[in-house]
Amino acid sequence: MKIKEEIKKSGDFWLPTIPDRKVPGTLSISPEGDIELEILKPLEPNIEPFSRNMGGFNRVVGHVQEYGYVTLDGCHYITRNHSMSQGILKVHSVLSVNRVFTGVAYAENEVPRFNAFVFSIEGLDEWVAMDAINYEHKEEIKIVAYKPTHSISFNLANGMQLEIISSVIHNTSLSPREEKITRETYFKLVSKKDQELNELISVAQKLTHLLRFVTNETVSLDSMSAISDSHVENAGGVIMPIEINIYSQSGFYLKNPPQVHWTDMLFRFSDIHSNAERVINKWIESYKQYEDAFNLYFLAQLKLQPSNTTKFLTLAQCLEVYHRKTYDDKYMEDDEFRKLRKGLIKQVPKSDRNWFGQRLKFAHELTLKDRIRKIVEPYEGFIGEENVPQLIDYIVDSRHYYTHYNPDLESKAAKGQNLYILCLKMEMLFELCFLELMGFGEEKINSIKRLREKCELPFSDA
Repeated sequence: MKIKEEIKKSGDFWLPTIPDRKVPGTLSISPEGDIELEILKPLEPNIEPFSRNMGGFNRVVGHVQEYGYVTLDGCHYITRNHSMSQGILKVHSVLSVNRVFTGVAYAENEVPRFNAFVFSIEGLDEWVAMDAINYEHKEEIKIVAYKPTHSISFNLANGMQLEIISSVIHNTSLSPREEKITRETYFKLVSKKDQELNELISVAQKLTHLLRFVTNETVSLDSMSAISDSHVENAGGVIMPIEINIYSQSGFYLKNPPQVHWTDMLFRFSDIHSNAERVINKWIESYKQYEDAFNLYFLAQLKLQPSNTTKFLTLAQCLEVYHRKTYDDKYMEDDEFRKLRKGLIKQVPKSDRNWFGQRLKFAHELTLKDRIRKIVEPYEGFIGEENVPQLIDYIVDSRHYYTHYNPDLESKAAKGQNLYILCLKMEMLFELCFLELMGFGEEKINSIKRLREKCELPFSDA
């Protein structure tokens, strides 16, 4: 996950199994989600001076400025420096931390479980654009009215409830002539029974990937918090659940904020408002099946690809994986082919049987050309029947050329600007497949600007 500003908090830290051994340290969380704990004494008792042991701890707890108690999970040493000064052992070590919980000190083997989980994603405001702020003109005066919160809820197939909440924050200003209103949109997962954090984060990640798919930008989670009936506090005589903020290491992130604009989106929330529950459930369900294909698709979308060739090969693999996950077509059933293959192998000399058998092992599976044709067929009307043969041949010949560098295919392979355009059209194919899977009809698909622009790009004759 990414956060807006660096967090740095000083305090005392200890192992939950040794609560009396408190060590001064500083917890740091970078905007990119890197989490580190710097300590000035060993957390472990009886450590040997200048030990090079670079192990770690399942859990460290502490008490820091502003947050109070914190729990740090998945800790391991990055550096471990020792020095002796006037007979005193000094330690300056840094641990990498996988996840931080604020406001709570969990026991050594306690598993965090929650009833509600709140999270936001970069670009969510732009995608949802919920009308929490209303403008009214009276003569030459603009009157602004806003609802403090506006929410919509859906039932998920996993038994949880998902809410999309748009809240308006009224920011005070030093100027009597100025008022500031900020809209913030976030998701909230609610469960009747306690859920482990990984289950909640799994849903959050799938919705993050939905936003990546829709916006064509590498958006990330930028806030997470949770509450549990097991952790409460007394607030002025009222028992209230503690809001536990959660920070987690980023698997991958881009430092620059994504440039999200509604005109570049495949669709906005308003486009699915009437059947959002079905679309979101279909996405979460489909993502389980197609996760490998999506990982390749998102990898190709990154603006860090070293070349269009790398991007093209990634997209070619993405489409092949998508086909394998969707269809089970083969030229011959496995049992029937196994018998045929066994008989053919017996017809060759024993010294060549292993080689021959390996060459035949997948001979009954579809070729790449057949797979691409199967993917393209439903969208011939959108692409244009006259353009389909060239698109299929370009993908197949280019893939074979760049994978095997067959000189006979060099003249047929896409290069330069044509390779760039081919990548855009392959992205379009993948996007068409998933829009249809989520229930988008032909009329809606035809109206999507991003798809039409990719489809209409012509290949050069050069």
